[in-house]
Amino acid sequence: MASVLLFAVKGLLDQVPDVIESAGRARDSWQRFRQPELPPRSDDEEPPMAA
Repeated sequence: MASVLLFAVKGLLDQVPDVIESAGRARDSWQRFRQPELPPRSDDEEPPMAA
């Protein structure tokens, strides 16, 4: 009985690094979705004039 429990716990612990990596990728994707990167603005361009 104890060996089955230890085997199950080992199986769960083996998945922890993959879960952490996946969560990091999901967080990065969510942040990019919420705040998309804008292209850098050239300093030599003047802002558009108001009509």
